[in-house]
Amino acid sequence: MTSSNSNPQRLASILILPVLFALCGCQARWTEHAQRVSRPPVLYPDYGGTVIAPNIAPLNFAVKEPGVRFLARMAGEKGGAIEVSSRNGKIAWPARGWKQLLARNRGAAVRATITVQDKNGVSRRFDEVRIGVSQEELDRYVVYRLIPPLDHYYVNIGVYQRDLEGFSERPVIENQNFAIGRNGCVNCHSFRRNRPDRMSLQIRSTNFGKPMVVVKDGEPRTVDTSASGFSKSPAAYQHWHPEGRYVAYTVNTVMPLEHTVGEHRDAWDEDSDLAVYDTEANQVLTTRGIADPERRENWPSWSADGRTLYFVSAPQLPWTQLQEVKYDLMRISFDPATGTWGERETILSAADSGRSAAQPKESPDGRWLLFLLAHHGNFPTYQPICDLYVIDLRNGTRHPLNAVNRRWSGSWPTWSSNGRWICFTSKREGGVLGRIYFSYFDRNGEAHRPFVMPQKDPSFYESCTMTFNLPELIIAPVPLSPSRLGRAITAQASLPAPSLVRK
Repeated sequence: MTSSNSNPQRLASILILPVLFALCGCQARWTEHAQRVSRPPVLYPDYGGTVIAPNIAPLNFAVKEPGVRFLARMAGEKGGAIEVSSRNGKIAWPARGWKQLLARNRGAAVRATITVQDKNGVSRRFDEVRIGVSQEELDRYVVYRLIPPLDHYYVNIGVYQRDLEGFSERPVIENQNFAIGRNGCVNCHSFRRNRPDRMSLQIRSTNFGKPMVVVKDGEPRTVDTSASGFSKSPAAYQHWHPEGRYVAYTVNTVMPLEHTVGEHRDAWDEDSDLAVYDTEANQVLTTRGIADPERRENWPSWSADGRTLYFVSAPQLPWTQLQEVKYDLMRISFDPATGTWGERETILSAADSGRSAAQPKESPDGRWLLFLLAHHGNFPTYQPICDLYVIDLRNGTRHPLNAVNRRWSGSWPTWSSNGRWICFTSKREGGVLGRIYFSYFDRNGEAHRPFVMPQKDPSFYESCTMTFNLPELIIAPVPLSPSRLGRAITAQASLPAPSLVRK
């Protein structure tokens, strides 16, 4: 007979178990008699008081309290818990345990308890940090532009896709895919109803012109909308019609400028109009209601049923009156079957609001109209104060989203496909670099405290010098590679010049 000690697995158990008991006992000893601290810990990013999606990636954070040992425990109100210890204060939750904990606590909350030991051996336990967990999921992917905070140079510009259930990021397209010496810009991407089967984006390149890239069912084609005769300017801000045939877009003559006091960057829109590109007929459609020579129109956005085009409009004023230019919130009816227009109407005038409207977006259920109000102009990214509002389209009442609005509160707002999440960018940390935030939007029309897009390394935003803008939520990944899109661009316009139709 062989002795039990000759079994390798049994021998390993005999050696390992005492070590585990010793480690557990050691951990228990330093946390067991921790002093209570009657305040929450300082965490970065701070996720306390937010509502998160049950499918979001782990909310890794750093404990910004002095110490040499850190223990974080996340427990669910409906059960389940995970623990992570750290020597440097960085807390990275295990992916599988995190996913299971959130799945168990849908519609409830999780609570983080932080214990810290200082160099003298004194342990402190802070008040719990509560984080709500919604029933409704967030669309799995977000697509955004990532650029350096430069005003006049096309350097390292790209559009990227992030998997929000984890931390993987991949480029959709970078300017190195089509621009020699990176002398090109890619911007203003748009999708149809949060789905990547219809996508468009705008290119500006010294070598390959300024085409709009239109992707339908995985096939990219380019078209020079400026060749229609509507405007010499290329397309800019875009929005897909929900039926997948039309792309509303702006043409702008924009002049960047700088102030000597306060936020130094600003943008002057010398002139702007709206048009609609018909992807089936290869036509550019417009009408005086959205292209009035006496006014500037901007930020087009379709309603959920596709029968209304929202936009903003302001009277023509000289650039010396920059801070007096305030945009009205407008809409105009549209018949997608015939491509014809109704009469434009004002939803909210600048005279009534005292501010300038921008970036309207109707919720997927057609009930809420989300938009921005800033001090002046139509480029809220550079505004020191810009607040998010919603209008209840059933009765016309409006209210600010107070849980979201802060100094440098936000721009580029967009909806999730289920209408329960708002995604936007904000410069609320320092006023220079934009970051992506998500806010739960409940059925009563109230937004909840937003949380920043989580990163694997909790110190990521402290060292990232790029700015995020134009986030768009989608339910599936973009089906094309950057090289495929790049080849479509470098082949130059694959569609003939579109014809112009004014109705």
